Amino acid sequence: MLNENKPRLITFDVYSALLDVQDGLTHIFAEASGLLPDKAGPVVAAWRAKQLEWAAVSNSLSCGRTLFRDCTRQSLNYVCARNGLGLDADIKERLVFAWDKLPLLPEANDAVTDLAAKGYQIAILSNGDQDMLEAVGGLFSVGFHHILSSETAGYYKPHPSVYALPEKLLGIACRDTLHVAGGANDVVGAVAYGMPCIWSNKFGDVLIDPSYAPNYEIEDLSNLADLLT
Repeated sequence: MLNENKPRLITFDVYSALLDVQDGLTHIFAEASGLLPDKAGPVVAAWRAKQLEWAAVSNSLSCGRTLFRDCTRQSLNYVCARNGLGLDADIKERLVFAWDKLPLLPEANDAVTDLAAKGYQIAILSNGDQDMLEAVGGLFSVGFHHILSSETAGYYKPHPSVYALPEKLLGIACRDTLHVAGGANDVVGAVAYGMPCIWSNKFGDVLIDPSYAPNYEIEDLSNLADLLT
């Protein structure tokens, strides 16, 4: 068991822990652009990296949080221009809204459903805009009790205000929330805030600063429930 105290709330990052962003978008991008998947894959990886880079820039500008939908749109425009891809505006918009219906990682639905069946409150705590996360929540066979967006905080993770949302909005103390992260920066943000954290490290990443180690590191979500029983 993770610890002696059962968490009152289990929160999940979406885009790194629950959704198959790279493979899902590669298929969608290849179909929309006419590129072969082996050519579309690197473009998608650059799109995701630039999206996260622009979100980080938004945190630093002190000009208000740029909508995640706009980060997604602007980073798509960037990679298309960088790679000489003259996609029509309507195709680009379909690609932007494809983020609302990306495929789940193979074990994600069962992992979330199992926790809900065991009586845990489950929530999304992620960087997407509220409407994007509401759409993603609808992809699961069980409903999330809460969907907490960085849009409400006015910053992107790993800013501490995002991890403060469960306590601010739900009255659930940090120590009583368990966050399931998929990306290294999300781990750092949760641990730095003092929130218990499990890292679903599906791609074998490492922390840039090991002093921010999670409580547990697992290969994927398939054995998540075993840590809590």
